Formats: sequence, C-alpha cells, structure tokens
Amino acid sequence: GLVIFSDYGISWDEVNERHSGFVTLNEIYKILNLNILEGYPDLSNYIYREYGVLFNLPLAFIEDFIKIKDIKDVFLLRHLINFLIFFLGSIFFYFTLRIYYSQTISIIGFLFLILSPRFFAEAFYNNKDIIFLSFYSISFYYFSKYFIERKNSFIFFFSLFASMAINVRVLGILIVLIFIFVLFLEGLNSKKIFKKNSLEIIKCLLLVSILSYLLWPFLWLNPLENLIYTFKSMSSYNWRGLVFFLGEYHQAKNIPWNYTITLFLVTTPLIIIIFFLIGAFFSFKDLILNYLNIDNKECSNLWTNNFQFFNIIALLNIIIILSYVILFDSTLYGSWRHTYFLYPFIIILSIYSIYILREYIKYKLILIISFFSILSSLFWIINNHPYQFVYYNVLTKNKIKANFELDYWGVSNKDSLEYLLNNFKKNKLFIYVYSNSPYYYSKNLIDKDKRDKIIFVKKIEDAEFVLTNHYYLNQNPTKKDKYLYDNFELINQIIVNNIAINSIFKK
Repeated sequence: GLVIFSDYGISWDEVNERHSGFVTLNEIYKILNLNILEGYPDLSNYIYREYGVLFNLPLAFIEDFIKIKDIKDVFLLRHLINFLIFFLGSIFFYFTLRIYYSQTISIIGFLFLILSPRFFAEAFYNNKDIIFLSFYSISFYYFSKYFIERKNSFIFFFSLFASMAINVRVLGILIVLIFIFVLFLEGLNSKKIFKKNSLEIIKCLLLVSILSYLLWPFLWLNPLENLIYTFKSMSSYNWRGLVFFLGEYHQAKNIPWNYTITLFLVTTPLIIIIFFLIGAFFSFKDLILNYLNIDNKECSNLWTNNFQFFNIIALLNIIIILSYVILFDSTLYGSWRHTYFLYPFIIILSIYSIYILREYIKYKLILIISFFSILSSLFWIINNHPYQFVYYNVLTKNKIKANFELDYWGVSNKDSLEYLLNNFKKNKLFIYVYSNSPYYYSKNLIDKDKRDKIIFVKKIEDAEFVLTNHYYLNQNPTKKDKYLYDNFELINQIIVNNIAINSIFKK
C-alpha cells in the first residue's frame, strides 16, 4: 500500500469531498476568529452541509497548515491516508476474529477482506464507504470485547468509533441500536441485570451523543435541528442519476430490489460467497432454534454462548440493512458500495463455515481451498493493477459489458491522459471526452509541468483525440462505442477482464 498508493487515479467524488473539508474548516476558523480561506461558501448554506467531514476536515487542516502547494500532492496524501485507515480497520477486524478463532483462521478472514479486489482498489480513493467500513469494523471490535469482558473502557471506545462511523454515514447509528438491543434482551430475564444494563445503555447514549456532537461541526450550529435535517436528507436522498444494471438504465431512486444482492454476487470472490451462504445458513438455523426454545432453561436468549452471539449479531446486521434497502427503496448507485460496511460481517459468517465444515471435510483441505482462493485473488490484483475496481467473478462469464457498469468513478482516466502526454510530444493536446466522466478532475494528478498541455474542447470537430471510459448516462454502451470505432482510429486501450475500460481514439 505504501509503495503503490500513487498508482491510482482520482475518483469522481474526491474533488467535492476535499471542498467539503475546507467549507467546514472555514466554519471553525470563523469560530476561532482566524483568517478564513477565500472561495468557499458558508457552511449553513452549503449544498452538502449534512455530510460528515471526519476524513475531509483533518486533511483540509493539514493541507492548509503545512501549505501543500501542488494539487497532485494533495490528492496523493488523501489516497495514502485513505489506505492507512482501511488497513487499520482491517487489523482491528483480525483482532475481532482472534477473540473466537485461531491465528490461522483469523489470518484467512483478514486476507479475505484486504485481498478482495474491489476493496483493495477502493481502499485508496473511496473516502466514504471504505472509511465508514473501517470505523464500523473498529467499533464492532470493542462491541465484541465489551460483551465478553464488560469493561467500561470498552463502552467508551465503542462509543467513540461508533460516533466516528456515524459522522461518515448516519447509518452508523445501527451498531449503537444493536448494542442497546442486546443489553435490553439480556435484562429481560433478571431485574438486577435489567437495572445494570439500563445504566450501561444510558452511558452509551450519552457518550455517543457527546462524541458525535464534538466530531461533527455541522451540529454545532443547531444540534437538534441539524441532526433531524441530516436524517431526513439521508432517508429521502434523491440522486437523479441513472444506473446501468442487467443491460438497462434505471433511476437510482427506483433501482430493482435485487441490485445490491446481484452486485455482491458478481463482484465478490466465489469462495467467499459459498462460505458465506453456508455460514449464514447455520447461523440462521441457530437463531431460529434458540427463538423456538427461548423459554427453556438452557436457552434464555437468542444465543446460547458468546460464539453463537458473535455470528448471530453478524447475521442480524446483514438482515436488517438488506431488509431496509429492499423494503424502503433506498437510492443506490455505484455497485453495492453503500452497503460495503456489511462485508466484514459477510466474512465473519464465511469464517464460521470453515469452523463448521471441519466436521464434514478434512481441515487441511478447507485451508488449502481458502488459501488457493486468496492466492487467486492476489494474482488477479497484481495482474490487473491498478484497475482492480472493475473486478467481476466467474459468475458473469462474458456478459460484463452488456450488463454492468465498468469504471463508473473514472479512476482510469488519469492513465489515458498520461499515455497521451508520454507518447505525443506536443505543446497542446486537444481532447474531446466522449463519455459522462469528468476527465478534467484527473488533471489534478498530472505532473504540474504537463498539466497545461491538456486542453478539453466542447466540440468533437475541434479535437485531435477522443477519450472515453465507456460510461454513458442513458445510452447503450455498445451503440455509443460503435460510433467511435467506425469513425476514429483506436490508438490505445486499458483492458481488464478482456474488456476496454478506457480508450483513446485519434481523428
């Protein structure tokens, strides 16, 4: 990660995310009577004011404090920090597994997470979903430790990282609600436990409320009103864009119910899917049997021991979120990234299946299968570096381009621009972008002395080169591409899965 973080292009969201950080930084400067930075709107009027800035605000401060002069260095720093936070979250995920499993099985789970190709790539530039996943994972570590050791310090750290997750996405409140739900269930069998757990619930709620307020400057302006505004905004988010799914364009607000599940099934290594389905089946079986026998002395709760508790909580996270997404027609786009934070729980149930399968298959054989899958993912990551974000598994066969989006975030755009700069020694390169991807953002990662050579033109007849990453908002990709192949000379392509994800044409 430290060696390759500079290899990745810039994603569609990153420029706006950086901007949000400076809008909030100005608000703090204003409170402290410091000189504000020019060119940024007031936070109270900012269009994206409800979004948390836990990642963007510190980086905006660092950028301003040490006076980073070149915009390229700004985004490289963001990519590096993005990766380090993901890696930290992955380490905490490993330690969560170690609470219940051997070192070998825990390492398998850790590698399943960091070597899933899409997560590996997005760890460098997805500063919403990957950062949310990381803080959610860390909070779940302290969640798990608390219910084993019952230490107040674990409540504090759980509340801290849950508040950090909430700051990134308000959906982080889910882990707090599940924490409270578990404490409530425990108290149903005993007045003494109920009284004790009620105090723990109050502690948790107070800590989460205070920490969320301190970490979220938007709430400083008007805590209750702005919190309500944030929940309303997120629950009825109305992105009007289109999503290309199973060969058709759909309004993101009216996406088919199976969108998230399908994208998970085709973008995840197959062995993880198989292991997950087995683990989920057995965990669900435990949940149902415990519920049916809940009045028996041997089973006074939805789980009979800490190990069952661990897996059932993972299952409940998945069930609750997927049910919410399907039943309330959530606005979704960009693969299943809005539910990436469920991936650690998916892997937890995958690891559970390894534990179960030992009764039916030789343990060494299971380990061999697991490590073969890990090596297969690693080989794919190396072979397709740095374009792991368009990974699709064998379930898609040769039907990727006709059914699914490719580089919807435009991360590969930078490399096409650099190809032109390296292969055409001209003072100016006149380029027409034949897609809906913002190639101009990628100029931020071009070397400073070459940036001005790139000129984007508004009319195709004024261009010498035509670029596309095959991302079109409402037209069939095959038909759009045909126009280019019929009328221009193809001079370079970036190929992944035997599909062009970024192409350069010359007039």
